[in-house]
Amino acid sequence: MLSDTIKIKKTVVSLVVIIVCATGCADIELDENPPSLLSPGSFFTTESEFQAALAGAFKPLYSDWESFDYGYPLIMTSGAEDVRSDAGIFRDLNRLSANGNDQSINAVWKNLYRSISNANTIIGNLENAEGIPEQTLGELEGQAKFIRAFSFFFLTRWFGEVQLTTFENQTNVEELRQSSVAEIYDAIVLDLEDAEEKLPVEFAEKGRPTKGAAKALLAKVYLTMAGWPLEKTENYTLAKDKAAELISGELAGTYGLESDFSDLWKEENKTTNSEFIFTFLGTIASGGTPSHMHTASRHWGNGEGGWGDFYSEDHFFNAFPEGVRKDATFTSIFADGTSWEDAGVQPHMAKYRDAGDTNGNNGEGFSVLLRYADVLLIYAEAANMAENGPSGAALEAVNQVRRRAMGMDPNIPDAGVDLPSGMSQLDFDAAVLEERNWELAFEYNRWFDLVRRKMVVQVNKDVHPGVTENNRLLPKPSAQLISEILMQNTGY
Repeated sequence: MLSDTIKIKKTVVSLVVIIVCATGCADIELDENPPSLLSPGSFFTTESEFQAALAGAFKPLYSDWESFDYGYPLIMTSGAEDVRSDAGIFRDLNRLSANGNDQSINAVWKNLYRSISNANTIIGNLENAEGIPEQTLGELEGQAKFIRAFSFFFLTRWFGEVQLTTFENQTNVEELRQSSVAEIYDAIVLDLEDAEEKLPVEFAEKGRPTKGAAKALLAKVYLTMAGWPLEKTENYTLAKDKAAELISGELAGTYGLESDFSDLWKEENKTTNSEFIFTFLGTIASGGTPSHMHTASRHWGNGEGGWGDFYSEDHFFNAFPEGVRKDATFTSIFADGTSWEDAGVQPHMAKYRDAGDTNGNNGEGFSVLLRYADVLLIYAEAANMAENGPSGAALEAVNQVRRRAMGMDPNIPDAGVDLPSGMSQLDFDAAVLEERNWELAFEYNRWFDLVRRKMVVQVNKDVHPGVTENNRLLPKPSAQLISEILMQNTGY
């Protein structure tokens, strides 16, 4: 028994503490290659060393078929209506019967903590910097803190109480008791507030987190904190106000809705459209990190040439409002002209379909994590809840999204499309949540909306009769558990 405990502790240390760095992160170009291995005790001082370490902090989030370059994180949200898989290694997650040995869970957990560990090492070395301008040093710190907050945000939404690792404690995780969800969110907010202060409005290199990204993520964090499990409803006001800073406040005009919804999903537009706020950018250039979702999400037959690992649900497709947004969201007619019904499969995702230039299964695709339409919908939901009903500004925010979905100018009112004034708080809230479902399909959102609004059982009970409130959280990796230190979630 003692030897088993030691093995478990060593596994935790190996997965949380080891920091793997490699060249290329998103579309960021660096002057020199990051070291192949950094430990939390690494010592570096120059700007090029910090920039290399920063690439290593991004790398685990988009690489090696194990993170946002592929569908592991996506299938971990498949308890919602939009995402489905019947593949053997993903079926249990899709059926809400995952266990702590699941391949996807273990890989994503490992990579989120690797990213956190690299970010911690950057933050812990800032005091050693030599000859780096104060503004540049602040930008390095802001990016590292954004990455750390981003990673912990996904960890706590999926797993609840986890270990809150920092530069000071990450070499002692075998004795680091899991933190409460409230403590984790407090740390996320502090990191994002600091990142918001220190990050610029834009970088020359695309793919880096910016001031707008910090504000958008902070708005989403506040909105999530207002729901389950914290239910700090006062945070609806914080979410509303932070989202407003991108709509009508400090960063007004920096982002906007693309006029054509389908243009969002063209690889050639991934760095030039006005809507993307934070995006992982794939590249097939030597030493870079390619995208893989175009292969994973394409049908395997009918001339498509994909793997068909992930697709959608027929009932979700059938319920989806008709219009240009639906046409750009799904692949319902395959390359040889066969419909999904005639092919005997499910409708497939179209948002990851275009990967630009490809090399085998590798592509120049992308994965957008924050975009302006999400900010508008965050504002609409939060304002309605904070102000006990929909204001004119809240109505306009959601109606801009609805107009664009129908191929109309987002800024011109249309009585046939717009939600009307005079709606009750409850009816408007339901309409905004539904709009989030359509607009943000396949973008890692619907599942977390169901969790924070306590709708997991309601949405799944007819399809998965065994669903319980315990399914709001996923099981933690079994190999990482330590008695009284890192404990499994209830029901697993």
